[in-house]
Amino acid sequence: MMKYKKAISFLTILIVILAGTAAACGIFLTGGEKEISLRSIHGNLVMAYGHGIYKNESVSMALQAKAQDGVTLVLGIPALLGSLVLAGKGSLKGRFLLLGLLGYLLYTYATYSFGAMYNGLFLVYAAVLSACFFAFILTFFSLWEEDISSRLGKGFPEKFVGTILILTAVLAGMMWLKRICIPLIHQKVPAELEHYTTLVIQALDLSILIPAGILSGILLMKKNKFGYLLAPVMVIKQMVLVIVIIAMFINQSVNGVSTDVSELVVFLVIAVILSRCLYLFLANIKS
Repeated sequence: MMKYKKAISFLTILIVILAGTAAACGIFLTGGEKEISLRSIHGNLVMAYGHGIYKNESVSMALQAKAQDGVTLVLGIPALLGSLVLAGKGSLKGRFLLLGLLGYLLYTYATYSFGAMYNGLFLVYAAVLSACFFAFILTFFSLWEEDISSRLGKGFPEKFVGTILILTAVLAGMMWLKRICIPLIHQKVPAELEHYTTLVIQALDLSILIPAGILSGILLMKKNKFGYLLAPVMVIKQMVLVIVIIAMFINQSVNGVSTDVSELVVFLVIAVILSRCLYLFLANIKS
């Protein structure tokens, strides 16, 4: 039986309602003007989206946010509900899926709360962030008491999955550092900054997620209990996030925003490899 079941169930249902509302508003609210030209504090000319809940975001960021809302609404929320049902029945697979999906939504609404231009959904973002944080902590503690290594089959490839986690984290770090360090050397601001004041997503990735990915990979290869717990969470979170990034690329391309096709190919390959890692983990959990 899942410990803290009532609290986790309550928080997860609250997340489904609030995140579903926020995502639907992001996709379907269209009031306002079309694109608006404005001058950023960095002196650059930026095109703001001009309509809907993301009217004050740049065109690129608004299209990315709408793509993420679509993935959250179509994939994230139904998967979260399904994992909650499985977890409530005592399924260890369900609890890991629940934890990973909560991790994805925690990251998503941290970026919305701290990185998005202020809009009418600010309190909703903050509420989802709070609910995700506490649901994640409670689910994590409920799994900590399990002897996870004994529930995995002997054929589970710790070294393979651990290596993939480390490599994906290093690749993400190299991508962000390239985009940040080159402008720093030339004493310019990164192009991605547009009319924003700081790089929220990059800060979260470089300070928390990338180190967590490397740490989970190392600990998993050492067959450490914390590695067994953290690794599947990172795999699930990264896999859903890569799906979101692919959706962002597609939405930007369809709407005429230039994208780097080589990066899209890399993310497609990473998505396939992470899917394989998740399959290996779930397939090796004993009932």
